[in-house]
Amino acid sequence: MHDKKSNLNFSLWSWMLPAMLSVPREYPAYVKGKNENCMMPQMVGDWGTPVPGSYKECVTMIGPDVEVGLSTGTPWDPLGLVKLYDRNFDFNGNMTFPHAQWMREAELKHGRCAMLAIVGIFAQGSFHIDGYPEAPWYEALKQCYDHPQGIVGLGIAQISAFAMIIEGKFFPKDAWIGQMDREPGDLGFDPLKFAKDDASMKSMQLKELKNGRLAMMAFMSQVVGHYLPGSVPGVSALARETAPAQAPAFCGATPSQSESTSKTAARYTTQTILPSLAWIKTGVKASELQPKQLKALTLAGNDVLIGKTEAGALFCVGNLCPHIGTPMSEGADVIGDVIVCPLHGSSFKVTTGELLDWCVSPPVIGPLTGLIVEKKNLLVFEVRQGGFLGSGDVEVLVDTNAKKAYEAWYWKGLLDAQGKDDGTYY
Repeated sequence: MHDKKSNLNFSLWSWMLPAMLSVPREYPAYVKGKNENCMMPQMVGDWGTPVPGSYKECVTMIGPDVEVGLSTGTPWDPLGLVKLYDRNFDFNGNMTFPHAQWMREAELKHGRCAMLAIVGIFAQGSFHIDGYPEAPWYEALKQCYDHPQGIVGLGIAQISAFAMIIEGKFFPKDAWIGQMDREPGDLGFDPLKFAKDDASMKSMQLKELKNGRLAMMAFMSQVVGHYLPGSVPGVSALARETAPAQAPAFCGATPSQSESTSKTAARYTTQTILPSLAWIKTGVKASELQPKQLKALTLAGNDVLIGKTEAGALFCVGNLCPHIGTPMSEGADVIGDVIVCPLHGSSFKVTTGELLDWCVSPPVIGPLTGLIVEKKNLLVFEVRQGGFLGSGDVEVLVDTNAKKAYEAWYWKGLLDAQGKDDGTYY
């Protein structure tokens, strides 16, 4: 019995010791071409022969590291994705995980698409091509497919045909197993001959890779910034249309409960409404405004007043005086960079909204009316000239949820006067 146990232990150690010492093992050999016994799927044509070496090839690629600190020259791969391919051979030989070639091909392709996308987003906000629908960037493609007449249909056909030709001619065959017959991303397209030698070629490849990575992050920031307003700093600088932003639904909107069709159905909310900032076009060009001229507008429920100072600088303030809500558009004077209320003479800086004088006219009556209302600064809005090089409409950054938020507090106060807004009573 003792001898059998010793033999068993010896057998286990003889099997485990090579694995513990990382002794190289022979990986299963695959026959190139169609093979019924091969565990790899026969998807397109014949597969090449997979061999380990994904991480080694990644080290030799252009730009695998972050080029800073002690990690210079070491691939930046915190999740170890390029090493998973070599794990295929340690497990069962089934090519479940991709080679570094396939991942670099995918990275370059996504980077190129993202560079085109981010340029398109900013271009769409700067100028418009006649014949194409006027829509914000996140609805432009849907509008084109919904109305494919004229130049729109021709553009869709050209893009689709170009994509099919490129994907068909330069299909990354065997990239999954690291046996592609070209470098990842190499489409042989260099009509301007930027790559004059190997050094310039590597330099251009690195630039494309970095710009592609930056574009992918920029595009995702635009997507997240649209569906979750205020979550990405700086995204609000992008021009948007006058339609209010939709409610956050990054992973899909939550179905709402069925609404009553009764004539007395409730059409209000008492929930806390968060701000949703968006650039709104005013329909007025800066060249149409003269110095000291004012124009009142209502943008997404916000009463605003756009105008120019005596020096010709563009500004936008709230149209209602913070004293008793007098419309500033009804006779307000612009003196330098100061606007003066037409009713009681309160004056404010148009750049900061700072209060300078409070209810100075008419004598006695004006100051008395000012005592009953707390002193406040004038509301100021960010304003800019849209279009290419400022040739478009004046745009104002406003809270598209301002009206909804005001109504929520109104209804809460009204319902609290009768009972709690949740339907219960005190």
